[in-house]
Amino acid sequence: MPDSYENVPHGEPKPDVPRWDPAANVPRWQPPVQEASVVISDDDAATRRAPIARVSPLSQPFDFWRVHPWLVVWLCVFLAPVAVVLLRLADEWGFEGLVAPLQWALLAFFAVALLRGVLFSAPRSAMRLGVGVAAALGVGAVLLWPMTQISLGRVICPSRAGSDRGVQAAAVALQAWQRGETGSRAWRGGEPDAEWLETARRIRLLEYQLVETGCFDRVAPIDAHRTWHDFRVTIREGERAPLSKLVVVHTVTESGSWKITGVEGPLP
Repeated sequence: MPDSYENVPHGEPKPDVPRWDPAANVPRWQPPVQEASVVISDDDAATRRAPIARVSPLSQPFDFWRVHPWLVVWLCVFLAPVAVVLLRLADEWGFEGLVAPLQWALLAFFAVALLRGVLFSAPRSAMRLGVGVAAALGVGAVLLWPMTQISLGRVICPSRAGSDRGVQAAAVALQAWQRGETGSRAWRGGEPDAEWLETARRIRLLEYQLVETGCFDRVAPIDAHRTWHDFRVTIREGERAPLSKLVVVHTVTESGSWKITGVEGPLP
C-alpha cells in the first residue's frame, strides 16, 4: 500500500506524479462566447453612404455649365476669333447662305452664356457682376475689332451682295458733278462731303465710265453692305487740257437703300 500523504515530505512530490507544464502546447478548454446580435439603429442607416447615381454623358456639359458659368463665358470670348475664321472659311467654300444664320446662332449662345453668368453672380456680389460683364465684353471687343474693322484690301463682292451693290447711288454723285449739282439725296445723312464739293466746283467733269465694283476684304466674312466703285473720268481744270483720272466712290446700305459715304479723287 502506498505511503499516505502524511508520510510524504512536503514540497517534494513523488516521482511518479505528473507535473503541469504551462508552456506545453496542449489544447485548453475555453468557455463558449455568445454572439451578440447586431442591431442597426436609424442613425446608422441615415449615415450610410447613398448609392452613386449614374450621370448621363449628355448631361455632364450642362452640369459643368451650371457649376462654372463664367468659365463658359470666357471660353466663348477667347474662342470668338476662331469662330470668325471658321465663318470666313464657310464663306470662301461656297456656304454663303450659312454665314448669317451661324453668326446669329453664335451671338445668341454668347448672350445666353452671359445671362447665365449674370444670374449666377447677381445674388452674390454686384461689384463682381459688373466687373465680370465689363471685362468679358471689353476683351471680346478688343479681339474682334481688328478682324471686323480693319480692311485688308479690295475684293469682288460675294453673290449675297446682290446685283446693284450701290452702283446706281455711286453714279448719282458723278451725274451731279457733271451737271454742277451736289447730289445730296444720294449721300448718307443728306449732306455731301465738304472736301468733295470743293473739288467738284474747281474741276469740271466731261465724262465718266464705270470700271469695276467690289467689297472690302477683312479677316471676318466679307461685309456685303460696304462697297467701292471705280470710275474712269475725263476732267478739265481751268484752261488746261482734259485729263483721264480715276475716281473711287464708297457706298453703304442704309435702311435698305444704298448711300454714298465718300469719294476719293480725282487724283492729282
